[in-house]
Parts: sequence; structure tokens; C-alpha cells
Amino acid sequence: MKQFFTLILSTCIALSASGQFKFSGKIAGTTKADTFYVNIPYVFGYYHDNDVALPVDAKGNFNTTLNIHQQKFGNIRFDSKAVYLLLTPGKSLVMNYNPADSSVTFSGTASAENRLLDQVDLNGVPFFAKGYKDNAYANLGPAALQEKVVQPWLAMRDKNIQLVNSSAISPANKALIIQEVKANYILQLNYFARGIMDRTDGKRINDLILQIYDHVPLAPDVLPAGPLYYSFADNYIGYLETQIFTTLGAGKAKDPATFLPRYNMTIDSGNRVAKLKGKSFVNWILVHNTYPKNIAQDWLAQNIFAKCSSKDLAYTKPLMDEMTRLFPHSKYLPYLSARMSNLEMLLAKNLANKNIVVADGYEKMTSIYEAISKLKGKVVYLDVWGTWCAPCKDELRYNPALKQRFKDKDVAFVYLDMDEDIKDSQWREFVKVNGLTGLHLRKSSKDIQPFWAEILPKDKPDQYYPMYFIFDKNGKLVQPQASRPSDKDKLYKQIERYL
Repeated sequence: MKQFFTLILSTCIALSASGQFKFSGKIAGTTKADTFYVNIPYVFGYYHDNDVALPVDAKGNFNTTLNIHQQKFGNIRFDSKAVYLLLTPGKSLVMNYNPADSSVTFSGTASAENRLLDQVDLNGVPFFAKGYKDNAYANLGPAALQEKVVQPWLAMRDKNIQLVNSSAISPANKALIIQEVKANYILQLNYFARGIMDRTDGKRINDLILQIYDHVPLAPDVLPAGPLYYSFADNYIGYLETQIFTTLGAGKAKDPATFLPRYNMTIDSGNRVAKLKGKSFVNWILVHNTYPKNIAQDWLAQNIFAKCSSKDLAYTKPLMDEMTRLFPHSKYLPYLSARMSNLEMLLAKNLANKNIVVADGYEKMTSIYEAISKLKGKVVYLDVWGTWCAPCKDELRYNPALKQRFKDKDVAFVYLDMDEDIKDSQWREFVKVNGLTGLHLRKSSKDIQPFWAEILPKDKPDQYYPMYFIFDKNGKLVQPQASRPSDKDKLYKQIERYL
């Protein structure tokens, strides 16, 4: 069975003259050569274009040298185990993993800190976050949440901090790991509040968010910081938003003339900026006005990188302008500028691509069948998506393989985008930059409703993005809620059924 595991590397502390980390080990039970992937994020987070493939031989052995110039955190993900690592230039680590019992052993000069990280288990799922449906903690009242979630989780955090402090690792590594432990404590409660608790009870969620973030300093104790700290800093935006809108109150928040402290603009102005430059730019305004300068620069660089990764040129430009204006000597600028140039070249290349077709008169279309009827004789795969939708854009990465699979076959691809009219030019640009061959049409959130009514099953009318549908050669909807491009073989079989 193929093993996938990802090493996520993120900048932390300490320079080394050697700039190399020797990483080797064995995956027990392996019977054939395989590959695992080393992912080196730009600042924090996981992006597939950072994957580096590394070989595992038929006996499960791997041996590589990572060229790193600073201490880095790593995250190796097996099928049933995630291991957080600390990689220091000039050191070595031998890691042996046994899938049978998910056990990991370490040796080498970097073994002490990594054995400790395995003990504190920063990749583990907290007791209160297991299972989204029928979660025993999701509907607790404020007092019960304190008693059964917050206080026990705090005690577990403090126990881990004590474990780190009593270890024999260096003081610098202790401070760094403790910072990650503290960040993880906040992050997991935040994920629980926003992802598991009943979203209809906004006050209860907001109260918990304010409680867990209040009096927690944003500035890090250790720099450069680890990935969990940067994730905490990213999520801190949501806390500030909750704080601001709770302070304003529901009545004032609807007042277009209300002056927002920290944003230095009205809500109406913020909404206009979000439509034109994206929500990330509005977040950047808050980060710029609130965060320490060095953390703000790191956050901005990561968000530019993320927009480049999804080939979102329209929303990358305003962020890049901010980086150039505010941080003209930033270490991030050369690489980010190169990525921007690459996107602009892709746009220029696809401006005349005849296989990228915007449907004539799509503005007046009131039925998806107006587009489907023009493709009779072909199986049609319909992608309902939006340029604002991160999962939608992530799925687009699997389109080349999907289209290659059905090259020269009677299969057509239709993309129904949901974006407001003000974003028409951005939508057209995004389609070109990403080279999305196929037939395209766009509808606003209001005008797309008749389309949803046609294609959603009556017993499952929920709208979500992305969603996929298959029409047969006669233009009949035969597979509502079809598989995603990332499902690969499962989707291919669905399409082949109608060829």
C-alpha cells in the first residue's frame, strides 16, 4: 500500500555554516519502492507547488540531505500518524516508522528535540475536536465549556510546557518549542469554535473567541518563529474582527458611516475594497495597522505567495504593490517578483487561446441548458465554482490530468462561475492565467439561482462550491453531484459510463 507522507519545513532559528541536515530512516513493512514528499513552505501553510519528491527503496529505506540554512520545523504525515520535527543545520536524524502500531523512534544528533516533540504531539487531534457530527462538546453552554474544554486543555498545555522545561535540550530550542505549544493551544480552541460549534449561535462562538485570545500577546518571544506561531498570527485577524464588530454592536455595524478603528475606513468602504482587491487585502489593512512590522511583512509575503500559487493575478497585484511600497528591500521581493512575472506571461500566452471560450451572450442566459444544448454529442462535465472559493481553485490543479485522460474523446468541460458583475474582468483574467480550456459563463449570486434550481436534486437543494455535474451526449443531467477532479479514477469511471 502506497505510503504518502509530507515533510513540511518552515523557517525557525539558528544559522549554520554547513546548511545541511542529514535525514534518513526506514518505513517498516515496505515491499516496493515508493516516494514521499518534502514540502517546504514559503512562510507557513501547505502548498502543493512546494512539494519535493524523495525516494524510498523497496526495503523502506530513505536517505537524503536537506539543504537548509536555518533551523526548520518539519511535519511528516503518514496514513495514520503525523510527526512534528525540528531540523537543525549541521545535525542528523534517523527516523524509523512502524505503520503497524504508528510508533516512531529517533536517533542521531537531532534526536532529543524530536523525541520531545513526539511526546508533546502538536499534530494530535484534541479530545474536544474529534468528530464533527454528534460532537459531545459542540453545544455546551459557557460554564460547561470552561469546565470540560478550556480548563482541561489549558492543563494539558501547561503539562507540555513543564515537560519541555524539564528536558535536556538547549534553552533556545526550549523557548522555540514552548512558543509552538502555546500557539497550538489557541489554534485548536479557535478551530473548535469556528468549525465544530453550532454556527447559528454566533454569540456563544464570539464569546469563546474573545475569551481565548484576550490578554494573549501577538508579538512572538522567539524569531524567526515556527509555523504554528504564524498560523496563530494569521488566525489573530479573526479575533480582531470579532473584537471590533462586537464593540460596534449590531446596530452601528450596519451604519455605513461608522468609522472602524484599526481599518481607518467605513464598512461600506471595506466592502468595496474587498470586491475590487479581495478579502486578503482588507485583512492586510488590519495586519498593517496592528501587527509588529516584521510579522506584518512575513504575513504579506505568505499571502502573495498563496495568491501566486492559485494563479490569482488580479488579487496578487495589490498585495504585491504594498510589498514593494512598504518593504522595498525585503528578502522576499526577488522570488515574489519572479512569480508575478510568470503569471503575467501566462496571461499573455493565453489571451489568444481559442480553446478558452467565454459563451456568447452568457449575460442573458437563464438556464444552464442554453450552454449544454450547444454541446450535444459530447458528455459534459460541469464545474460550478467561484474565483473567491479556495477549494474550487485547489481542484483546478487536477484539471490537466482530467483533460489529458479524455483527450480526443467526446467530453466537453463547462465552467459556471459565481461572481458578482463588478468582478467580470477579474474572472476573465483568472480563466486566462489558469489556462482553463472549455466553455465559460458567469452569474451573480442572484442570477445563478435558476441554474441551481435546475441541477440540484429536489431532496438535496443545498448549494455549495465547488460542485460538479455530468450530462450525457443528449444533454440530459445524468450525474448530479458528480465526483471532483481530485477523485481521479472515481470521476473518470463516472464520465466513461456515458461515453
